[in-house]
Order: sequence, then structure tokens, then C-alpha cells
Amino acid sequence: MSGLRLWSLAMLGAGLAALTGAPAALAQEAPNRATPQAQAQSEQTQAEQTQAEQSFPILAFDRARIIAQSQMGVALEAEIEAERAALLAENDQIYADLEAEEQEISDQRKMMSEEAFRTRAAEFDAKVTEVRAQQDEKAQAVQRLYDSALEEMETEMNTVLTRVARDLGAVVVFERQQVYLMSGSIDVTKAVIDRLDAIQAQRDAATAAESKEPTAAPAEDAETQDTQPKTAD
Repeated sequence: MSGLRLWSLAMLGAGLAALTGAPAALAQEAPNRATPQAQAQSEQTQAEQTQAEQSFPILAFDRARIIAQSQMGVALEAEIEAERAALLAENDQIYADLEAEEQEISDQRKMMSEEAFRTRAAEFDAKVTEVRAQQDEKAQAVQRLYDSALEEMETEMNTVLTRVARDLGAVVVFERQQVYLMSGSIDVTKAVIDRLDAIQAQRDAATAAESKEPTAAPAEDAETQDTQPKTAD
């Protein structure tokens, strides 16, 4: 189904909802002479109409926006950025040291035999190769950390999306980039961000509560205090 058709169906649904709501609004303006049973049936009908108006069979969400704007995503990006900045600073220092060592070898070349110079140069090249491999491994470790944390966040995001879809009666959920044209009313990105932030706030509160819990005195200390000899007056 094309995006234009999805949008047309959404607009048609909204128009039908508005038309079905018109008689109820007119009925409220008229004097209320209905029997209690008719009144109850009318209220039930209005409740069913309200629930139908809040049901969206097709939903969409913006994955990049959720990652960029949710507290979980912001915290993850900040952590990874700190790791990358630390690694870059370390790389800069290592490469500066290697350049200084290379210059030292070059300056001492005139005072060294050809064989000694070749040996020293080979050792330096091996050192550079080893250092590069170590730093590449650290960079890959940072990337693995990001990928793992992002996978955990997406798992939680999928759980929240499932709950939102269930609450709104949706049967299909698309990522925003997969939809050509849509009604803005079915974009649940903000709702997902709010729910993820609520989950993160609960975790932060639980972590803060655990850090404030007083540590009980060791049993040995309490027993020792009770059995200390008392001095005579």
C-alpha cells in the first residue's frame, strides 16, 4: 500500500469520526429527557466512539530521533564520546612519542654503523606496528561497547513500541523512513521517548536510593563493644 493511500485512509477515518461525533454534540445541546436506561446506553455509545477515535491501526516512529533525544540515547552518546575522546588523546600522545623516537634515531644515524642502524630501525618499525594494532583494538572495543549498548536500548525500545501499539490498537508499526506520506497523528515517536525517559528515571531513582542506604556495622564490632570490660569506679 502506497504512503499516499495510507494518508488518504487516515484522513477519511478522521472525517468519518467527525461526522459520527456531530449528532452526539447536538444531542447534548437538546434538553435531557431520556430515561436512565437510554441515558446509560447513550453514554456507552459515546465511550465506544471515543475509544474508536483513539485507535490507530497503523503507527510510525523515528528511530534516529528516539536515540538522539531520549535520556537513554543521550547518556549512551555521552559515554561513547568520552571513551573516544580519551582514546584520541592517548593516540596523540603515543604518536608524539613515536615521532620523537624516530627523530632521535635519525639524529644518531651518523654515529652508528650501518648494521646497528638497520637493527634499530627494524625494532622501531616493529614497535610502531604493535602500537597501531593495540590502538586499533581499543577503537574496536569502544565500537563494540556502543553496538552492545545500542542493541540493549533498541530491545527496550521495541518493548515500549509493542506496548504503545497495543494501547492504540495498532496492527502495523513502520519506521518513519519507510513511509512516504503520513498523517502526523500516527507518529508515536514522542510517546516512545516519554516512556523510555520514565523507565530511565525509575532506574536512576533506584540507583540513588541504593547508594544512600546506610551500611550496617559488622556483627563482630557490635559483639566486641558489648563484651569490653568495664572499669571500676
